[in-house]
Amino acid sequence: MIDFIYKLNEVLPSWPTGTRRSLMQISEITGTSMPHVIQYLSEGLGKDIEIGGFVTSEEVVEALDLLSKRLQPQIEERERILEERKDLAIKSYDRTAEKVRVLQLGGNWHGAFRTLSYFTGQYEEDLPKDVLISLCSETVRTGIKSNANMQELGQWLQKGVAIAMAQHSRQGIEEALDLIDAYGDYFLAEESGKGPLLLGNILAVLEEPAARFELWEEYKSLVGQLYPET
Repeated sequence: MIDFIYKLNEVLPSWPTGTRRSLMQISEITGTSMPHVIQYLSEGLGKDIEIGGFVTSEEVVEALDLLSKRLQPQIEERERILEERKDLAIKSYDRTAEKVRVLQLGGNWHGAFRTLSYFTGQYEEDLPKDVLISLCSETVRTGIKSNANMQELGQWLQKGVAIAMAQHSRQGIEEALDLIDAYGDYFLAEESGKGPLLLGNILAVLEEPAARFELWEEYKSLVGQLYPET
C-alpha cells in the first residue's frame, strides 16, 4: 500500500482538478493490480468502489490523506531510509564528479563516460531529480566526446527526458526540451538512422505535455530549429 501511496502522489500534479479517471487507468499509472487499487481506494474513501468505477482527483486526495495518516509510522520510516540513501548518493556523487573531471582534463573521455554511466545507473533511484537530469546530460555529452555508440547515447538521452517529464510540471517539460535542444543536432546527424529515429520518438512523446503545460510555442520552435525544411 505504501508504494501505491507514493506512486499516486507522483501523478497527482498532472491530474486536472475535477476530472475523473478509471480504476484501470490508476492501476496502469501506479503499477498496482486492480484488486489492490479497489481495496486501497475503497478503504481510503470509506465506501465500496466497483471495478468499472471512476474517481475524481479530489477523491484521490481524500483517500491518500486517510491512508497516509493510517500508515504514518511506516511512511516516516521509509522517509528516514530514503534520506539516508540520498545522503550517501550525494556524497558518492561529489567523489565521482571529481574523478570524472580529472579524466576529462586528461582527455580520457571513454573512461569518464564509463564512470558516469556506472555511477548514474547505480544511484539513479536515490539521487535528487535535478542532479540525476544533469548527470544524464553530462553522460550524453561525455559519450559524444568518446564516440560511444548511438544505442548507449540514446538510452541516456531518453532517460534524462523521461526523468524530467516524470515531474509532471512545466519546469520538467522545459528541462526535457533543453536536453533535446542541447543534443538534437548530434542525433539528427547520425548516419545509421538510429539517432534521427530516436529523436523523433522523443519529440512525439513530448508533444502532448508541451501543449498541456503551455509550452507549445517553445516545442514548435525547437522542432523548427531541428527540422528547418519542415
